[in-house]
Amino acid sequence: MASLPKEPPEDARKQSFWMPGNYVRTVHRTEQSFQACNDIVACFMERAKVEKQYAQQLSQWSSKWKSIVDSRPLYGSLMRAWQCFFTSTERLSALHSSISQSLVGEEGERVKTWQKETFPKKIFCGFKESHENGTSFSRAQKPWSKKLIKLEKVRAAYHKACQREQAAQDKEKQANENSEMSPEKKQKFTEAREKATEEKEKIRDRYEKMLEDVTSYTPRYMEEMEAIFEQSQEEERKRISFLKQAFLSIHRHLDITNNESVKAVYSELHDTLMSINEQEDLRWWKNNHGPGMPTDWPKIEEWVPPVKKLKRRKRDQRGKEGRPGSVPES
Repeated sequence: MASLPKEPPEDARKQSFWMPGNYVRTVHRTEQSFQACNDIVACFMERAKVEKQYAQQLSQWSSKWKSIVDSRPLYGSLMRAWQCFFTSTERLSALHSSISQSLVGEEGERVKTWQKETFPKKIFCGFKESHENGTSFSRAQKPWSKKLIKLEKVRAAYHKACQREQAAQDKEKQANENSEMSPEKKQKFTEAREKATEEKEKIRDRYEKMLEDVTSYTPRYMEEMEAIFEQSQEEERKRISFLKQAFLSIHRHLDITNNESVKAVYSELHDTLMSINEQEDLRWWKNNHGPGMPTDWPKIEEWVPPVKKLKRRKRDQRGKEGRPGSVPES
């Protein structure tokens, strides 16, 4: 899963998986995959915070403007349409709050649990998979590497023998071109060149035999290395497959364009906006604040005399005087 830097074309052979020690990139892939899981969790936990903050801001916006709108002189279907934005926003706020909780509680925990089960650790050896792959690769490559080291030594010896032969040939040529040099001395240069050639051929023979040994062992080496590599590939395939499903699950949470609740919110909002009826609103205003209001036009009103009321003190006195059994004061 971890991307590796591109190597220059001239280093392709040295960077080959088959060369000694280059399998470590595959071994380290386990650690890189583990870290990638940490990064994925951290990434979408941060997105969860964004969703939560957005939900809070939507709610705050709705509460603020809802109180303002309620005090404004709009009326009728136009007022209902404006207010519908706030009810829609409150539903969207709840939706984004739910998305935040899903990212943390469902996806984050699911990846963490899977990560713990998939990447068992070995005491003092890092990840168990890395340790096992490294040990297996090393064991499979060790015999081939030894042969390769021997081949490299004999190759270097052969090239030096070629250089010595070339130097002897140059000296022999110079001697033969020197007319003043005696035949005996020229013969010595010839013998030196022949000896260098003979030595070169001996080393070349060892070189060819060692190369044949390496070549004959290579199929077995490749088979063992590929078997270990394919096992590592299978583990990585499982990881990629799981994270693909995790990404798709996160996508389903975030893709509100296909969310039926969101579709319902905006569908209802659209219907409310389309229900704005200027004629009905104007008629309502006319009937409640305009010419359509009922009224009593001026007309002659007959005077009605007010009803007289007796004073309380006099009424109380009459009550006492007329009460049976009462004795007048002397």
